[in-house]
Amino acid sequence: MGNDGLVRRLFARLQLVLTTLVGVAFANAATAAGERTFPFQHIEPAPLINGWQMQSETYVEPSVTERLEVGKRIKVPDFGEPGRWYVQRLTERTYFMICNAFATTAFVGDEGVLLVDASNTVEPDDMFTAIRSFTDLPVRALVYSHAHTDHTGGSFRLRDALAAQDIELRIVASQSAAREIRAHQDNVAPPTEIVEDGRSIFRFEKWDFVLGTPIVAAHSAADSYVLTPDGVIMYVDFNYPGRVPLAYISSSINITGWIDFLRHVLGEDWQIANLGHANVGYKRDIERTFDYLGDLYDAYATEIYPTWATGSAIGAAVEKNGPGLTAGVFWGNYVDQSAEIMAQKVWPKWQHLPQSEVIRSHAYKVFEDCFLNWNPEVGAVRPDFTPIPPRR
Repeated sequence: MGNDGLVRRLFARLQLVLTTLVGVAFANAATAAGERTFPFQHIEPAPLINGWQMQSETYVEPSVTERLEVGKRIKVPDFGEPGRWYVQRLTERTYFMICNAFATTAFVGDEGVLLVDASNTVEPDDMFTAIRSFTDLPVRALVYSHAHTDHTGGSFRLRDALAAQDIELRIVASQSAAREIRAHQDNVAPPTEIVEDGRSIFRFEKWDFVLGTPIVAAHSAADSYVLTPDGVIMYVDFNYPGRVPLAYISSSINITGWIDFLRHVLGEDWQIANLGHANVGYKRDIERTFDYLGDLYDAYATEIYPTWATGSAIGAAVEKNGPGLTAGVFWGNYVDQSAEIMAQKVWPKWQHLPQSEVIRSHAYKVFEDCFLNWNPEVGAVRPDFTPIPPRR
């Protein structure tokens, strides 16, 4: 390891010690004041280390007229001026739009506009103004990538604003999304058209679109990708443009399913992706994400599993914490400690990427998946990362 790497590791250790001391001081002060505290859960906000751009990537100013050259990114911040839409033309008919860190895909037909997602931050008038920068046609259809309200909660306002213009909004969703919407008391505007799970086709005007819902549970219980006829795909809350994933891997409910969903996306034929946040994406982003997650799974297999399999992890924890240790406290400490060990293992290789500040949260999620689902005793130590071709 070079001197720079050693300095960074020592600095990281110093940060950890200081954070621990601050947490202890905070806990002691709170206890003195008669407040309840949770010491091992004390969390400090992650400082930004690498910014949001990759040095090896090319970023261009957004344009509503010039098509984005495949392989390039757009100069758009994650959190721009509140209410401001940044728009980039991707193809002849498809546009990338983002406002308040939430993205929408717009496809311009001959008679109207189809949108994929309308976040709960959407103000219809602001969105309509942004759309008028590239077409005068009205919005006529909305497709849900999944049922989470942060990406689709603006559907009520959008539907009502169009109804005031005597336009009935067509809302397309998968069977799984429709089920989740009903289960959560119509948390978004109910779909007017339900498409079968799996790999299905729906039409907008004279064009065929793919709505793929290949996995039962991944980021959510109803994740879909939408593939336009001109090679743009939108899938939300999975991998990120030139970065490691969002903290806690987007709060996904099933990491193996999350990976399998991306394997289906990787197997489709497309040129450019709208990832729901931040910027446009490419297949290389999925491949990098798989490489990164593979390292975390390997870290579990080499650094965590051997001590658990022998029982020494439990013995060490009881010895360190003294008699009377409960299972609940042991588990909380063990998960946090394991995530820290796994994160330290992969940090030297991946620290250069934006969002690497939250690597420990990724290790936490991968640890849970490994501990609950994977058994090296039978040779299975991590998921398969190979593409899955579509079944047409």
